Amino acid sequence: MNLKEISTILIEKGKVRGKPVAITLFRNNIPEEYSPIESEPCTIIRLAMDEGKRVYFDERHHDCLVGAYHCGLIEGKKDIVNGEYLSKTSSFFSYEGAARLKAGMRNLPPGMVKGIGAAPLDDVPENVDVDWIVVVANPHNANNIAACRIVEDGIKPYGSFGTSLCGELFSSPWHEKNVVITFGDFGGRMFNRIKNDELFVIIPIEYVQNLHKLLVDVRIDTRENLAATKPEWSKFWKKKEEPSKDGNKTTSGLKITMPWDDEAISLVMSAPDGIREFAVEKVEEFAKEKKYTNITRNVIAEQMESVGLNIDDMLG
Repeated sequence: MNLKEISTILIEKGKVRGKPVAITLFRNNIPEEYSPIESEPCTIIRLAMDEGKRVYFDERHHDCLVGAYHCGLIEGKKDIVNGEYLSKTSSFFSYEGAARLKAGMRNLPPGMVKGIGAAPLDDVPENVDVDWIVVVANPHNANNIAACRIVEDGIKPYGSFGTSLCGELFSSPWHEKNVVITFGDFGGRMFNRIKNDELFVIIPIEYVQNLHKLLVDVRIDTRENLAATKPEWSKFWKKKEEPSKDGNKTTSGLKITMPWDDEAISLVMSAPDGIREFAVEKVEEFAKEKKYTNITRNVIAEQMESVGLNIDDMLG
């Protein structure tokens, strides 16, 4: 498996933030190419992703007892294990709520690992195996990336919301043996400087081979796909719209109700046949909401941006 190629695909096609991060569970020894941290365990993601560093945490090198506990590196203090550190220090957590939350968290088995390391995916030392990859992306791109298992065997990703980020980054993938999608908790998002529209996707190494066909070699027969879903009375089956009495125009079979410039028409005609009509409808709805009087490339680009798409990416 070419990790550098996978990294390039995730950056250029998956539009992930910074560098994809390779996570390794060090079970015996920690390679000398990795440097220890003295901060929260989850920050190894940011340090590898945004700063290009190879880093690790272990029993002695960290700055968060919760994270080290969830990774099986230390015994948990009573108030961490039962959640009292949450209920006693906040005005919103009930005792039972905090206790139930912490009791449901999955930890790595105590003593299973000596430490956990992170490195940019395109800079993993040759002697180091990768257990899983972590990326940060917006929901649209995260959705595409997270499909890398479901397309193989139909198993949906494991979703997590509001639990300790360290547990979701370093424990859940081991327990679930599955792709994990998580927003992370407040602290984990803060320590990793996560923006409002970003979340984490964790990909076990055994599923990354599907990223190429999802993000690079993707092919969909859009018309046949739609044909399988449309009832017999659907306007989809009409091969060509005739000009309407109210003066609406048709362009190559597409009904338009607003002025479109030539470049905009050319762009929509470059879309697969099965989705052109849908694209026209959505762009015109958007333009009317924005009170635009005619459709240009910029209007199409703005409409696509509003649903998390990029016109330049779509045009290849």
